[in-house]
Amino acid sequence: MAGPRRKLSVFVLVAGLLVAATSALEPSEDGSAVNAVFEGQPIDLTQDWGEAQACLYWPEATNLVECFRSEAEMDRRLGELRAEQNPVAVKLSFGGAAAASTCSGYVRLYDGTGYGTPVLYLAGRFQWINLSPFGWDQRTSSYKIGPCSAYFADYTNGGGAWYPTSLTQAYDQASSMISGWNNDVSSVYIT
Repeated sequence: MAGPRRKLSVFVLVAGLLVAATSALEPSEDGSAVNAVFEGQPIDLTQDWGEAQACLYWPEATNLVECFRSEAEMDRRLGELRAEQNPVAVKLSFGGAAAASTCSGYVRLYDGTGYGTPVLYLAGRFQWINLSPFGWDQRTSSYKIGPCSAYFADYTNGGGAWYPTSLTQAYDQASSMISGWNNDVSSVYIT
């Protein structure tokens, strides 16, 4: 049986690691880059995604940005984040009962047509998310919209032309962009 001193040491170590990991996730001061974590190491997504094939942005967890070797690995992490955010709703949904739902918006943007990786998962609502800090400006070739509608804009902060909103409603998806829009999205807004 571990004594109180050993338990405290383990707690302090884990808390210290969480603080260190969280500090690596903060956006750069000028907003031009997002520092992500890939296999425990910080990476600058504007420079190179390296071996990462899937990255997620989860603003509800201190603007968390994590990257993974596959979309499946990212999906496992998303399941953990959802369970942490709302354990009662997750328990109800797995138990077969209908949980009261609110729109928890997300968008998946794919670099390749046909939902080919790499993929960028964006969560968070009611704000324009500029894609350049994620190294994703002008890279979207296919997409999947979650349970909330979204807007895609040609320029940062919602500027320029908008992708047809009739094609970015809740649960819409497209294996390729309409004519003139392949690799032409710079910002996203989730309602």
